[in-house]
Amino acid sequence: MTNLIEEQQKANELRKNGNFEEALPIYKDLWNKRGNQYDGAGLLHCLRKLELFDEAIVLADELIVKYPDFQWCQLEVIWTYINGMLNKLEDDAPLEIVVPIAQKIMALNPKDLAAKLTVFKVLKSAKKSVDWKTINEWVIKLNPQSLNTEPMTDRLGREGWSDQTLWYNYRIKGLVENGEQNEAITLVDEISGLYPKQEKFFLRLKALAYYQLGNLLESENVYQNLCSSHNCDWWLFHEYAKVVRDLGKSEVALKLMYQAASRNSKLELMVSLFEDIGVLCKEMGKNEEARIHLILCNNVRHEQNWSINESVLSNINELNGIIGNSDEPNSLKEALNICRSYWKILVDDERTPKGRLKDKRKIRKDILGKISFGRSDQPFCFITVEGEESIFCYKSDLPHDVGNGDEILFDAIPSFDKKKNKQSWKASNIQNI
Repeated sequence: MTNLIEEQQKANELRKNGNFEEALPIYKDLWNKRGNQYDGAGLLHCLRKLELFDEAIVLADELIVKYPDFQWCQLEVIWTYINGMLNKLEDDAPLEIVVPIAQKIMALNPKDLAAKLTVFKVLKSAKKSVDWKTINEWVIKLNPQSLNTEPMTDRLGREGWSDQTLWYNYRIKGLVENGEQNEAITLVDEISGLYPKQEKFFLRLKALAYYQLGNLLESENVYQNLCSSHNCDWWLFHEYAKVVRDLGKSEVALKLMYQAASRNSKLELMVSLFEDIGVLCKEMGKNEEARIHLILCNNVRHEQNWSINESVLSNINELNGIIGNSDEPNSLKEALNICRSYWKILVDDERTPKGRLKDKRKIRKDILGKISFGRSDQPFCFITVEGEESIFCYKSDLPHDVGNGDEILFDAIPSFDKKKNKQSWKASNIQNI
C-alpha cells in the first residue's frame, strides 16, 4: 500500500508540473490496481491533456457512472466531452449531431466557460440551420449577466461583439422569429443605450417586430432614425423601403431602394433588392425601370450559377410583351450601368446636402490612367492619372481581364467625397488599351 501511495504522490506531482506523458503510465497502473476516483480523475486529466480522446471518452463514460458525485471527475468528464467531442465537430456539422453531444454535457451541470462554450456551439449551429425553435430553447440555458462583456477582437485588433451582446442578439432575434414580438420589443428597450456599437442591430430587430405586428408607423419611425445616419448600411434602407411601400408611399419606397442599391457594390447580395425594385416599378407603371432591374437580378443569378427565378423570368416576359425586347442589354455590366443611371437620378437630391451648389463640372472624356487595386477585400480601387491624381473606381466596373498596374482608358464623371467633404471624380466607361 505504501508503494501505491508513493506512486500516487509521484503521479500527482508530475501532473501538476504539466509532465503528462510521464504521469500517464503511473496513473494507468494505479487505475488498474486500485480503480479509485482519484486515480481515475488523474488518468482522465492526462489523457485529455495529451488529446488521447479515443481512450479518454471511454474512461469518461465509465467514471461518470461510477463516481457521479465526485466533483473532480465530473469536471474532467465535462471537459473531455467538450474537447474530445464537441470541439472536434466541423463548423458545418448537422444540428442533429451537435445537440445530443451538447445535451450530454449539459446533463452534468457545467458552469461558466464550459456552459457558455456548449450553449454557443448549439446556437451557432442552429443559426446556420435557421432553426429558431432550437435557439429559443438553448439561449435561456445561460444567464446573460454571467457572460463576458469584453468585445472580441479579430486578427487586426478590431473590436466586435462580446459574449453578452451575442446572447442578446440570439435572444431578441429568437423572440421575433418565434412570434413573440412584444417580448422582443420590451427586451430591446431594457438594454437601450447599454451597447452603443450594437445598438443599430437591436433597434433593427425592434423595427422588424413592429413590422410583423402590423404596426407600420412605429416600424417606420425606428427605421427612419436608423437610416438618418450618414453611414447607414444598405440593407437597412431595403428593409425601411418595404415598410414605406406597405404604407402606400411608393415613390418614397423606390427612392429608399435606390439608395440601398447605390450603397453596395456586391451585386450577389442584392438580388432580392433588385427583384423588389422591379416589382415595385412594375406596380408603378415604370415598365422600363422594372424590366432592367429584373434583368439585372436574372444576370447576377446566372453569373453566380444560381437557379432561375421563375417569378423574375415571368415578370420580364410580361414586360417584354408590353414594351418589346429590342432594347434588352447584352451583358450584366450594361444592365448595371443602366440601373445605376436610374439610381443616380432619383437619389442625387437625397445625397446632396442642403446648401451645396449644384455640380456644374462636365464629364472628362478619354483619360489615360493606371489601375491600383489596393486591398483585395475592398470593392473599390483607384486609377492614377498624370499629375498623380487618383480617380475613384468600383472594381465591378473594370473589364474582366484588367490587372493591377495596367493602363486603361476611361471617362471621369463628377462625384462627391462625403468622407472628405469635397468634390471628386469617379471612373466610368473603362476600356482596355
